[in-house]
Amino acid sequence: MRQTIPNPFEDGECFFCGPSNEDGLKLEFFYDAEREEVSCDYVPERRFQGQGTVFHGGMQMGLLDEAMWWAGYAVTGIMQAVTVGAKFRFLRPVFIGKPVRIFCKVKKFEGNSIKLAGWIENAEGRKCTAVRGEFRVIGDDRYAQVVRGE
Repeated sequence: MRQTIPNPFEDGECFFCGPSNEDGLKLEFFYDAEREEVSCDYVPERRFQGQGTVFHGGMQMGLLDEAMWWAGYAVTGIMQAVTVGAKFRFLRPVFIGKPVRIFCKVKKFEGNSIKLAGWIENAEGRKCTAVRGEFRVIGDDRYAQVVRGE
């Protein structure tokens, strides 16, 4: 069963998940413990249109990167993790105005490395875009430097 993952960020300004960002997507992520996966529903907006009515690939990559962070957080409880690499595959087009669901799973958590796999499915349940990525857990001081510019 999908359960809402509470947003742990105080300022709420993240473009993808921040409830306070006026221009943001305000995404809500869910965790399904039985399936061990995070998911999020989204309808691609016209402002993110690429060629024709295709949802821009850069935005798809951003959504998947965001889902990877949320999956890592849901499984490990660690907020201080950053993307160190990702490989994306575009399998079929995602279209503006057509609902999608974004999924992500932690494949391996060892030491300070979180390896993940995610994908975007269309309303027919067909995988459109896929990612394999790695996040690195960093200390509080480094996190403050990287994320807050301190």
